[in-house]
Amino acid sequence: MSVVTLSTDRLTHLVRARLRAEHGFTLPELLISMILLGILGSIAAVAFIAANEQFRAADDEATGLSDTKVVVERLGRDIRAARGVDAGATASTLVLWVDYNSDYVRSATAQADEILTWALTSQGSGEGQFNTIRSTAGGDQVVQARTLVSDIAFCYQSDPASACFATPLSATDAENTRLITVSLEYDSKVGLGTESRSTSFSERIRNVS
Repeated sequence: MSVVTLSTDRLTHLVRARLRAEHGFTLPELLISMILLGILGSIAAVAFIAANEQFRAADDEATGLSDTKVVVERLGRDIRAARGVDAGATASTLVLWVDYNSDYVRSATAQADEILTWALTSQGSGEGQFNTIRSTAGGDQVVQARTLVSDIAFCYQSDPASACFATPLSATDAENTRLITVSLEYDSKVGLGTESRSTSFSERIRNVS
């Protein structure tokens, strides 16, 4: 008889334990769980947003520097190789004569590939973003960079100590130009990542005729 009683008691204990296990959460427990989940979710969201902003800033910086490096290297090479600057060049448009075949003949029609123009053209996005274009008098155009924003400026000087010539350049000032300083402002993604940055460099015309 005692064995049967023990078995019944054990069965009752198991049933009660099972019922407690299936009891579920009380309302206070559920509220506390929701509050904790909300706090953890907020922390995760803040961390994700911060990481995303850092990624965009790093990507913006890398893209801007990469394209700007291309412009600086190619434009600097053109200036160093030039024999002169065209009259009429402005603070935003640079026109160079690069005598590739060294025949000292300057002709926009007969040797159109020797007359180079550097300028910005609008992307038409309405965000103040421009393409940097290198073109020849023959009509060939190549986009050197798509991330320059708002400004590129050229200063024409006879030497580093002199002031910039007034633009558009007169024929006399164009003939006397020996040094060109380029200033540009760039930002690969307007309104995203980092703010726009600026840089400048100077190059001397080495092949003046």
